[in-house]
Amino acid sequence: MSALLLGCEAEDLMRLRVSISPLRNLVDALHDGPRADGGVARARWWAEVRRNVPGRALPLVEMINAHPRFVPLPLVPLAAGESGPVKELATELDALEATDPERVRAEVELYLTRARLPRPPGDLLRLRDGGRREVRELAQGLRALFDATVGEDWAAMRAALRRHVAGLRQRADLLGLGPAAGSLHGGVRWLGPERALQVRVAGLAASSRVELGGRGLVLMPSLFGLDQTLPVLDPTRQPTLSYPMRPAPAVLREGDGLAGLIGAGRARALRAIGSGCTTGELATRLGVSAPTASQHTAALRNADLIVSVREGQRVRHLLTDLGDALLSANPVGRRPGATGAFRSWAS
Repeated sequence: MSALLLGCEAEDLMRLRVSISPLRNLVDALHDGPRADGGVARARWWAEVRRNVPGRALPLVEMINAHPRFVPLPLVPLAAGESGPVKELATELDALEATDPERVRAEVELYLTRARLPRPPGDLLRLRDGGRREVRELAQGLRALFDATVGEDWAAMRAALRRHVAGLRQRADLLGLGPAAGSLHGGVRWLGPERALQVRVAGLAASSRVELGGRGLVLMPSLFGLDQTLPVLDPTRQPTLSYPMRPAPAVLREGDGLAGLIGAGRARALRAIGSGCTTGELATRLGVSAPTASQHTAALRNADLIVSVREGQRVRHLLTDLGDALLSANPVGRRPGATGAFRSWAS
């Protein structure tokens, strides 16, 4: 496999940072889940969450999977202007919506040139030929996909990513920034004498060297994806390097009869309600938006699994006898984020 050398001057190392990106993890999760590393556990998870994907978002799944190794550049998070180590999905989607349609068109054209798809997805061609409305629809579709797939597990995923970042910082304190970056993944090495990161890249025609030129490098760890590193070195973007965490931490849920009955998202919401909570408290417990939490409570209320009682300006949700009986009969993962409620797809 050919290698890419990223030339790092002292300024580049000083501007090295790590970014936890929900959009990057979403795209990696949906990039043909059954084919991605993880075997049976990952395939089972993918089969479960795919049922939750709304019909209007299925063409977007097709767009993400149009090529086996890389995705259209507009779906890759913009790292410039990052204010902290953990991004919010809303911030990433706002940045996407603010992207100049001409830039989106150029990035799609570049993707089509590289991918050489015999039949490009129709939505991808509409994105290329469209304007701000198509970009806005893309952002809305990504939000729907996030809520339907990884959204319910994002709190646990984010915690695992934060632990990884903390470990990386410890290695940087002990070894230095360059060697720490070289320990990210089996496909990344720090070449001290050459002042460069060596990155193995699948499909690269020949080895080459690219100087970061003082722009620094943003590292984006992912809990999903094929076992390969993905550098983005477009001159109009902040240089980034996405890589899968190996070994993958335990963040996928075990098999759950309740999830099979009412869906993974509704099951987790029912368990999170527990002895009662408001919509805002439920959103916090699940790590989702308030509108998503409201959708869960409406569905659970319609199924007579909870009741909603007004308390002054707030509404409190409580389990019905039927809801409590369902939880008692399906105790797996009753406490959100409890140890043992999740498993690794790499195990």
